[in-house]
Amino acid sequence: MKTFLALAALLGVTALPADPASALSDNLFGLYYDQAATIDEIEITPNSQQVLYLVVINPVSDNGGVQMIGGFECSILPAAGDVLMGVAFPLLAVNVNGSYENLMVGYGQGLPVTSSNGTTLATLTVLTMGNNPEGYLLQPASPSSHPNKMAYLDLSSTEGLIVDASPISGSHDLPVFTFGDYTVEEDRIWGDVKSLYR
Repeated sequence: MKTFLALAALLGVTALPADPASALSDNLFGLYYDQAATIDEIEITPNSQQVLYLVVINPVSDNGGVQMIGGFECSILPAAGDVLMGVAFPLLAVNVNGSYENLMVGYGQGLPVTSSNGTTLATLTVLTMGNNPEGYLLQPASPSSHPNKMAYLDLSSTEGLIVDASPISGSHDLPVFTFGDYTVEEDRIWGDVKSLYR
């Protein structure tokens, strides 16, 4: 936690006031195939390089709706056989942990929250071996500011609140993104089962 707060102070970011907001599902991290945070599974060509977006959805702290983010921390566990090849940030940033999989990032200035539906924290380049139902997991960084939690830094207050975040899947053990169209396949199989009893 001290490292994360020290990083924010070192970067000299300033705080801006936030507007109040409320929602049922706050402070979610997800991986998506698009910046609009709508595609969380897609069929692709095997052995290809793809781009994924790490987004925060509906960031809300004790101060209300978050308008500026100073950094974030999480780890990304790719599906078996896939490799994270690179990571880029929407602003000048420092990744304290220095790896593509284990991210503890401080931005050089506040990252504006462009939409409660999804603001891009990072862009990942991945080499994927193809469709794999195992999918990608989001987990706490190591070390983490709060034990067993992903987090981001809310710049809505002068002290910079560290806000816990959860994976969009609801669990660190459930995939947030998959290469493959498994939802459609599961719906088709269920439809086939139901048709047996008609």
